[in-house]
Amino acid sequence: MQVIVVFNKFTGQYIGLTYATEEMQLAASSCDDTHFKYKTVEMDPEKETWEGNYDDGKVIPIASQTTVITETELDADCQDKIFRQYRYYHQLNIVYGVLDQLIAAAGLDEASLAEYRAMRTYIADIVANNDRYKEAYALQPGYEYRDKIREREVLNAQLEGGLHEVLGREPHPGTPQ
Repeated sequence: MQVIVVFNKFTGQYIGLTYATEEMQLAASSCDDTHFKYKTVEMDPEKETWEGNYDDGKVIPIASQTTVITETELDADCQDKIFRQYRYYHQLNIVYGVLDQLIAAAGLDEASLAEYRAMRTYIADIVANNDRYKEAYALQPGYEYRDKIREREVLNAQLEGGLHEVLGREPHPGTPQ
């Protein structure tokens, strides 16, 4: 099959490829050459791909393709792993506990701690209120309260069989992973 490989016109960096069905016509000459340059090659897009840039690239089997790992991906994975173990509020609670002990040991002036104490009181009040909501919804007829484990079980059951790949749904930031 004739495939058009697309490159950055100025750097020769590989961008992607495109092809048409037999009923359609697609030629490199009909493509925009303002920012791009093209090569027309023979390949089976189901079994082959392009690897490399304009000057040094070639068609290779997909199975031989080099896997690209970026620092951004690794950093995001690292952040995700930390977040799964220690959500931000868990991290802050640990830091607050140590900070409270340091404040007590240092005998700091309470007047200088007013804003810190107000924040700690506010957070404690919100967390306590949230716990009361959870308990109330769990006991209230007409509601099905799902804790994080149950929420993840339901989501997994909904997406079983690869449906998540078809839908491409990003989880809500608050959904347990």
